[in-house]
Amino acid sequence: MRTLFRQPRIFALMASLGIVSLLAISCGGEGKDKPGPNSGGGGGGTTTETLSVSPTTLSLAAGASGTISITSNVAWTVSAPSGYTATPTSGSNNGSVKVTAGSTAAGGTLTIKGGSKSVSVTLSAPAAAAVTVLPESVSIPATAGTATFQINCAGSWTVTLPSPKPAWLTSVTPASGTGNATVTINTGNYTEKTKASSFLTVKSGSNTKYVTITKEAASNTAPTKPSGLKPSGSGIETITEFSWNASTDTDGDALKYTVMLSKDNNTWTSFDPTDKTTVLNKEEMEKNTTYYYKVVADDGYDGGKVESDVTTFTTGSTKSYWADGEARLYEVNSDGSITEVSSTSRPFKLVYTGDGYTQDLYKYGGQFDQEVDAGIKALFEIQPYRYYYNYFAVYKVAAYSNEAGMSQGATEWDNAHTKVDTKFKCSWAGGNSTGIGCSTATVISFVADNVPGMKGASDYETRTNISKSPISIVINANQYAGTNIWTSGNMSSEIGMISIAQTPARHPASGSYGGFAYTLRHEYGGHGIGLLGDEYVYSSSSPYPKDNESTFRYWQNLGAYCNTYLPQWNTTTSAWYSDYENCNISLTPKVQGENWKSFADRPEYSACNISLHAGSATYGVGIYRSENSSCMINNIPHFNTISRWKIYCRIKLTAGETPDIEDFIAHDYDKTNSYGSAAPATKSAAAATVSGHRCEGPMLIDPYHKKPYFLK
Repeated sequence: MRTLFRQPRIFALMASLGIVSLLAISCGGEGKDKPGPNSGGGGGGTTTETLSVSPTTLSLAAGASGTISITSNVAWTVSAPSGYTATPTSGSNNGSVKVTAGSTAAGGTLTIKGGSKSVSVTLSAPAAAAVTVLPESVSIPATAGTATFQINCAGSWTVTLPSPKPAWLTSVTPASGTGNATVTINTGNYTEKTKASSFLTVKSGSNTKYVTITKEAASNTAPTKPSGLKPSGSGIETITEFSWNASTDTDGDALKYTVMLSKDNNTWTSFDPTDKTTVLNKEEMEKNTTYYYKVVADDGYDGGKVESDVTTFTTGSTKSYWADGEARLYEVNSDGSITEVSSTSRPFKLVYTGDGYTQDLYKYGGQFDQEVDAGIKALFEIQPYRYYYNYFAVYKVAAYSNEAGMSQGATEWDNAHTKVDTKFKCSWAGGNSTGIGCSTATVISFVADNVPGMKGASDYETRTNISKSPISIVINANQYAGTNIWTSGNMSSEIGMISIAQTPARHPASGSYGGFAYTLRHEYGGHGIGLLGDEYVYSSSSPYPKDNESTFRYWQNLGAYCNTYLPQWNTTTSAWYSDYENCNISLTPKVQGENWKSFADRPEYSACNISLHAGSATYGVGIYRSENSSCMINNIPHFNTISRWKIYCRIKLTAGETPDIEDFIAHDYDKTNSYGSAAPATKSAAAATVSGHRCEGPMLIDPYHKKPYFLK
């Protein structure tokens, strides 16, 4: 009984196990057990990776964002296509990602990877719908306020604020939507007294419209009107000082004043605005004429202009100031004075003008006159200029600058550290440099417009005229510096170079030859008129480079470096030789050249020591000068023999005459005035003090002769 009873229980258990086995088989398909969630290598299963997203497609307009939900049990990363950003770009398990379309978004595939799985979301830009805005511009008062505009669109749209956003533009509502809508622009307080503008961008797909927003200026109080206007009455000079009492401005705004002038109280001409309460007229008024005069005060803001009452005056027939651009012809007198002349038949024109001289410095006999006159005298104190002065027509020309002085920090005004607003933008490099630059185009245009006989029928003709008339710019500055600019203006090589010599008017005269007169002779008399090259050296051991030949030849084709030998390089002998025999500087250790030898062999030039002296044109080796000292070395008041000859040649050729060496020697009154002991110096500010020794003969007491006379 017991045995029979036990067997069914065992069978039942087996049957029960068989049922489990059958269930497993029916679930497993092929009868193999699937791993459970907690199974391991010791007898359980592995975890199943899951990764899915919703939605799998997303359409976003530029600037719009959408969210993608992630279902996962693994770590994942996100990679967005160009034009879109995803935040975050990584995570684990379930999460979400925000996708934003940029302005260049044009669709693509966003990929999410986790474990061995990868899913994609297709991104696209919504179909563009036509969009219009009305109105396209709105105006909002300076106080906090709103304005509205209408969007008409069949599709979705977005409104984007500008970047950077002005502080007064706070928000727009709504910023996006679908279909037609009214959008409100919200602004805060605005305290500036000038209007401000900004804009909103409305987009539907690739279709874009803009709404301009103008924030009105804060309220402004106009200044009081100017009073106490002068001049008044009759006999007023044709260039005179206009003055008035300052206006007051309750807002504390800076004021500008504009003088208005009329001859009929109807048609007005305006002076340049000024922050002063006095101004001189730049252009001369008509003589014996009644004028109407008023002053406008302006605080620079809307509603901030106010006019004075009108004052009348009548001019006389005199004036005490130069007019801007006024040109006068001058002559050096026998007593050394400089006087105006009415006309001249002299063939060689010289132009003296100034830079950094403000209008108040142009009073007749004032600073401009005194300093430019000193420059004229300096030139005609030395030979050969003092003998041939009657070949020159000397023009003085007034050039008004807005500020006094000279720019510093670079020879290009735009790059200067300290900028001074002057007519010709003269700028000194600074430091130990003597370099000065200017606006050559401004100088050329100014001289052409104001000096008689300079303006031609074409630019070519004008530049040709000016190339025959060297220009001296006397600068209102106290500085040891000086530069002569040669420019061909990129014109035909038939035009000789235009020479513009720049010299500060008050060189510190701390040494023998550091003052204004000495430097002007070097820059203007040597480079500008004589077209001479420099004879000083920077380093006694620096060899002359053969690569300089092309530069020297370019300028000499235009007439420059006429005291300088041009070298040729002999490739066979690997040595320099010279083919130009009438210059003052040689690259061969030999006294050569017809004129050089002509002077060297004559006993009357024995004191000049015409021979080979090492160093010239800034180099100390492989280049030679003809005499030991000259104005082109260290500013001494003496040009060496070949330099004087070259100056004489230019004077004669400009006058249409033929240079003749015997004629020159007969009137060369400086041939015994050698400075034999002076060594060549650098043209640096540090070396401005250079002593010299005069070998023979005193300077003429009266250098401003009107007829030839001889040294005794």
